Amino acid sequence: MSHGKQKQHVVGVDLGGTKILSAVFDGNLRVLSREKKNTRPELGVEGVIERVAECVNEALASAAVPHTAIAAIGVGVPGMVDQARGLVRIAPNLGWHDLPLVKLLERRLHFPAALINDVQAGTLAVKHQGAGRKLQNFVCMFIGTGIGGGIVLNGELYRGSSGMSGEIGHMVVVPEDGPKCGCGNCGCLESVASRGAIVRRVVTAMEKGRKSVVWDLCDGDTKRVRSRILAEAYREGDKLVCKIIDDACNYIGIGAANLINVLNPQAVILGGGLMQALGDKLLSRIRKSAMAHVIGASPERVRIVDSGLGDDAGIIGAALAARAMVEARRR
Repeated sequence: MSHGKQKQHVVGVDLGGTKILSAVFDGNLRVLSREKKNTRPELGVEGVIERVAECVNEALASAAVPHTAIAAIGVGVPGMVDQARGLVRIAPNLGWHDLPLVKLLERRLHFPAALINDVQAGTLAVKHQGAGRKLQNFVCMFIGTGIGGGIVLNGELYRGSSGMSGEIGHMVVVPEDGPKCGCGNCGCLESVASRGAIVRRVVTAMEKGRKSVVWDLCDGDTKRVRSRILAEAYREGDKLVCKIIDDACNYIGIGAANLINVLNPQAVILGGGLMQALGDKLLSRIRKSAMAHVIGASPERVRIVDSGLGDDAGIIGAALAARAMVEARRR
């Protein structure tokens, strides 16, 4: 194998508030292996960096790809990032402020690192490999621990004047008496419709005596409640979970309607673990809510679809960022 060919591989990492996903990609951006770990932000910066390194090293071992074959690693982070300087400006779900993440990762893993906002990474993936492949103007909404968004205008990712576009989760949808959001505001979409918000509502209700199959599904440990458990409870018709998820769908529909009214995109594309787990069951409710709030609503104007990438959007987008950095340096 030639040295040039050795350096075709890249690693994509989706670093979330609750989990780390890593994958090794070949030169054609095909996934060779995947690994997953809990993030455990309570371990602090060094602890999380170490868990990222472990996740990457395990993925490399699983793919039987040596470190010397890796051209770069791309990392998607939930928060505001300064790509040029390799800084995480603020990542509320991780408790990070002005963290030189690129420097820390390069020091630990010994290959070049590229940094990107996790939702912008997911949007790039949707544009290249998902439901946005044939579209020039669309908006992505990713529903996970929080809610983020990405905007593609005229075929290009729109980053905004300072690279901070797409904070869709902080669109206020409950202006009066809305719950406190991690950003400090009240009534944000993320505070009422993210998976994290859904879990909080379910757990709080159960602790107050509401019955739910979630107790059995999580074996009494509410820290284990994730998309899979919520989806299973929803499919079983659990009254508590169905009510809370349906409420979330209504708010997501309102958020989508706001985006459609302002941007007139070809589509609003939804992604994230909860969408992957429940798919069409949620889409129909979200569409119904959006139709009620869009000016001149019609099926053509209110096109809301699944990303088609599930949980892979983040790692694919991070890999794309890594490859773009490598290509830029080679020019």
